[in-house]
Amino acid sequence: MTITKVISYFISFAMVSVILWAQNQTSLFDSLIPSLPWGIVSLVDLYSGFILIAIWMIYREGNYSSILWVFFLMTLGNLTTAIYVIYCINTSNNDVKKFFLGKNI
Repeated sequence: MTITKVISYFISFAMVSVILWAQNQTSLFDSLIPSLPWGIVSLVDLYSGFILIAIWMIYREGNYSSILWVFFLMTLGNLTTAIYVIYCINTSNNDVKKFFLGKNI
């Protein structure tokens, strides 16, 4: 689990850095990505992954906190996924079943 935690911290740092950099370059609402065919493919791919991670979050948490996790996932993207993985590692006590299933063991 340690390598997963290190990777998740790295992704969190990278995502915060890139989000701040991109926002300083151009506003999210002025982006050309939605007007490009591969931009649309990338957005569909991205949100498809978000939906799969959201299903895991909802199943694992099974309460109102999953609503917050999913909200941040849909707005902050994989930054939230990386933070959620760190959270799951910290609350699972290195038990892989508990990492994936949470309270549903």
